[in-house]
Amino acid sequence: MLILDYALSPPVINEGIASYFVRTGCSVDYRQFYPNVVLSDMEAYDIVILLAGRTPVHPSGLMSIYELAPVSSFVRGGGTLILGPNLEGGEGANERVLFNKLLSNLGVGIRITNETVTDEVNGYASTLAEPPFLQPVAGHAVSKPAASRLAFDRLTHLVVDDTASVLLTTCETASCGEAAALAMSRVDQGIVIVGCRYLFNAMGVSLRISGEPLAQMEQLQATDAYLECLARYITGITDGNVAWSHANPLQPSEIGPARSADFDMNRAPVAEGLPDGIEVVTFDSPTATAETCDLEAAERFAELPDAELYGWIQDEGIRASWGSTVNWADSVKTEEDVKEIAEALEACNVNLFWGISNCQAVGGPGYSEEERQEVLKQWGWTDAALRDTGVKWYPTLDYRYFREEQSRCFGAQGQKLDAPSPMDMIFWRDNLGNSLKAIAEFSLDHTSIGGITIDVELYGHPPAYNYYTGYGFEDACYRFALDKWQGTVADVLLDEARDVQLPDRFDWLRSHAMLKAYFDLLSLEVERVCREIREEVWEINPKLLFASYIFTTPCNWFEMGIYRGFTTPERPMILMTFNVRSARMLEYLRDSGVYAYHASVALLGAIEEDEYTTVFSNALKYGHGYWMNNINSLLAAEPGSVEAPARKGISRDRAIEVIREASEFARENLR
Repeated sequence: MLILDYALSPPVINEGIASYFVRTGCSVDYRQFYPNVVLSDMEAYDIVILLAGRTPVHPSGLMSIYELAPVSSFVRGGGTLILGPNLEGGEGANERVLFNKLLSNLGVGIRITNETVTDEVNGYASTLAEPPFLQPVAGHAVSKPAASRLAFDRLTHLVVDDTASVLLTTCETASCGEAAALAMSRVDQGIVIVGCRYLFNAMGVSLRISGEPLAQMEQLQATDAYLECLARYITGITDGNVAWSHANPLQPSEIGPARSADFDMNRAPVAEGLPDGIEVVTFDSPTATAETCDLEAAERFAELPDAELYGWIQDEGIRASWGSTVNWADSVKTEEDVKEIAEALEACNVNLFWGISNCQAVGGPGYSEEERQEVLKQWGWTDAALRDTGVKWYPTLDYRYFREEQSRCFGAQGQKLDAPSPMDMIFWRDNLGNSLKAIAEFSLDHTSIGGITIDVELYGHPPAYNYYTGYGFEDACYRFALDKWQGTVADVLLDEARDVQLPDRFDWLRSHAMLKAYFDLLSLEVERVCREIREEVWEINPKLLFASYIFTTPCNWFEMGIYRGFTTPERPMILMTFNVRSARMLEYLRDSGVYAYHASVALLGAIEEDEYTTVFSNALKYGHGYWMNNINSLLAAEPGSVEAPARKGISRDRAIEVIREASEFARENLR
């Protein structure tokens, strides 16, 4: 079996999918840096999974239109093909178009839509949204071990005719009505299965913001059982040992021709075989989930951090809140506003406040002295309000406040990212580095500050939320790598590489088996720069801890470089994400040289009053604590905000009371 992921995900992201097939006896191969089909694959594997990438909006690997022919022949010749599209919109549109064209060419009565499903009645509270429950179709062989409703993740639905066998549907109350979520069809001697890529990986480490339940984690037990049954069914019908099961409770839809793309398609030729040097990973774990790890190794690492600096995490757990006492729309203007936020944080039993702080105004370029003094005044208010409380303040650097950026980053297919090139050393020194050192200097006589938070989400720098793995092909990155290769790569090859321009650099590196080495070089340079900044910060104040927010699993070369640079086994980072189950993520990070404690989100507008205790307890059970999103919205009591308890009909005073009681209960259980 072969898994190909056009998103260039590291193996940890897809090992959860693979593990179910490993249980059935399959050997499962994966190659991160050559995600495209080669002709020899069609003879080597019985089952092929194609997972959509991020193009055309964001850079990643992408399917070529010339892959359709060999994949069609593979299916007609008896192969089993699993197609995993991405969500709606431009992220993954390239594969959505080509997958639908492939289905049309094969005469399969299934089409992938461009609409993410919502369900206000039969949805469940997740870490960001409320994904729909899915229903196993009665009468299908895979439905036998399943509950009546299953939690998977966000997804787009499918349109099917009566020739398709439907395995999972949305509920009638869904935005699309009752529609197919997972379907399959026979084609000559072969089989095609179609379902959103996140559906197949519901138990594994997440690539995007997790769709796992926020409170009722036990719902995933039925999901796990279903996915195992699905894998056994797929391998069984592929081997001819299991009878085909047809079920379709839906009204058949008219399946028209596949739509054409409104963007340029990739027309890279399909190679006969892999170039020498491509790394192929063979998955061998039958139990790879987001909560599975080597517990003994995890315990050994837990003993390394300095008890004086980190003992509070072991004793109390992380009870954090995001928000701001600086520049929060028009709601934070006076010292009294800041005091109100501080009082609410203390009343909620928070021990870490990471707040938007506009550090750039104090340490970075492009700000006037008046602007600098205004921010310093607000910093002073915040320190005074928190100094004698149990709340430690972690002023937060985020990207929206950078000015005087001198460079821009470009992606694999030439996409422009309105953010600095990762190889822009002036940006690192004058903007990011000086801003962090400004916090360190301020902390020396403002004792409420316990650390610094680095928010790596690219606010105000469209179109991406992060420097995805497909970014980094502008001249600054590309020339840096070529210079580093001087003396280790043949001169004739480097001469050829120097003539390659955007948007051809990604494909040139991929076809020469140099893509992994390229990203590794860039990541190591980011690590080097961040290590220097870390040491400069600690030279000012050696007791400061580093924290960071990233919305999902760190897995791109840029952020991995940042986190390796800012962490050591003895000085781990406090990492705040939207994931709940974090054991395997943290193990993967340790194996990659990143050391962290983890706090999962408590999205206040998604939690019912009687669920806070469960959410906080889960955060301490599956990680090291939680971070509330967020204190400002709680105080504003915004009924339409997913970040405010008012959305669930909980008043601000009652919310504070409930949060405090739940945090105390969770802390006592931790002890």
